[in-house]
Amino acid sequence: MGTVVSIQEWRGRHADDPDDRLERAVAELDTALRGLSGSRVADPVVERELLAITGAVSIGMLEDAADRAERLRQLLERRARRGG
Repeated sequence: MGTVVSIQEWRGRHADDPDDRLERAVAELDTALRGLSGSRVADPVVERELLAITGAVSIGMLEDAADRAERLRQLLERRARRGG
């Protein structure tokens, strides 16, 4: 099943200053992660993406870090909706 994307919403998210966008993406990801059990946070996919986000921030690739944080949040939300 596909996802409908609002162009206006997408532009709003991607037109921000990279610092602001990353801050918002990480806050949303934090909320999604708080809803998981410890074993689900330890999932290899989640761990890998969290490390990639941290690495991107450490070398100044804020847009990439924000992209990854947004995608990981979406993945976690989809999993939560499916019950897995």
